[in-house]
Amino acid sequence: MDKWGILHKTLGFIFITIGLVFYMTPVPGTTLLIVLGFVWLIGEKKTLYFLKKILSKKTFKFLKIKRVIEKI
Repeated sequence: MDKWGILHKTLGFIFITIGLVFYMTPVPGTTLLIVLGFVWLIGEKKTLYFLKKILSKKTFKFLKIKRVIEKI
């Protein structure tokens, strides 16, 4: 798994960068690219914790982010 660690971090950084670049354009799915990048970069548990801290509990549950991240 160690040899995949660098690849996962690189892909995560690329997904976040592409998502941020295309965020202001009408390209759909850019927010999902940013979330996918965070999952690949820092892992599923840390991403869920990070998003729970940023969003309120009601917003986190309303958007069903945990379910989306589990499907990724």
